[in-house]
Amino acid sequence: MSEEEKNQKKVYNKGMMRQVFPIIFFIILLIYSLSLLIPILWMLLSSVKGRLDFYNNPFGLPKVWKFSNYSTAFNKLYVRIQTPTGSRNVYMWEMLFNTIIYTLGGTIVTTMSHCFVAYACAKYNFKFGRFLYGFVIVAMIMPIVGSLASELQLIRAIGWYDNMFGIIIMKAGFLGTNFLIFYATFKGISWEYAEAALIDGASHWKILFNIMIPLAKTTVFVTGLLCFINMWNDYQSPMIYLPSYPTVAYGLFQYQFSLDPEINSVPMQLAGCTLAMVPIFVLFVLFQDKLVGNIAIGGLKG
Repeated sequence: MSEEEKNQKKVYNKGMMRQVFPIIFFIILLIYSLSLLIPILWMLLSSVKGRLDFYNNPFGLPKVWKFSNYSTAFNKLYVRIQTPTGSRNVYMWEMLFNTIIYTLGGTIVTTMSHCFVAYACAKYNFKFGRFLYGFVIVAMIMPIVGSLASELQLIRAIGWYDNMFGIIIMKAGFLGTNFLIFYATFKGISWEYAEAALIDGASHWKILFNIMIPLAKTTVFVTGLLCFINMWNDYQSPMIYLPSYPTVAYGLFQYQFSLDPEINSVPMQLAGCTLAMVPIFVLFVLFQDKLVGNIAIGGLKG
């Protein structure tokens, strides 16, 4: 075989490899996508089945499409809570109200606290800021074990236990990945904007709210949206800290222990899960371009 033929063969093999790899990656991504979609499809189909239909045919189509499961789930799924005078049932509409207050308040407080602390550490040259940055890194890799008991004792002592306002204030921390995301975003914004504003007589607060945050609005929005989704699905915090204010996620967790034959079936619980998924699905559809388009490897693009 001549040298020219060998070169042509190498070029042909490289061309074949370039065509094969995209196909392999596409098949892998397709399988992965189906693995995420099939459970959701199964949940939607199972949520409109009857109790016996689900147990006799868990993976097939419903014999009778019982869309009434959704109205029953919304009106009759409940969590029983203790009150000073006895007990009462908290139904879905009240759990939805608690969830909105908890999620919106916690999202705003969490996002803004991370944003403010990261901005101060990134843009002001003081030694304590460098200490905070190092402290965040150490706190992320150091496991915290056994702090829940002392934390409960503390919030009971200051009157924040079973208090919606107090639990929202507890979300005002700066530890975690969001701090690093905001820190990198503000580090990438030139300080010349602030210097020009200072010459014109602007205060540091005005620079933060009128210049820096608008320049980082994409990061603020996406981080807040991810925080909203996380808090909407959070059932542990309301279960531990807010026993009198059950949220939708906490209610769905409690349904598995219900003894009421009308609501303790799997289709009824899946109908409740579907109702809880709707707001998050709507948010994702409305803001998918911002959410997906601004997530990069290692963080968010500012």
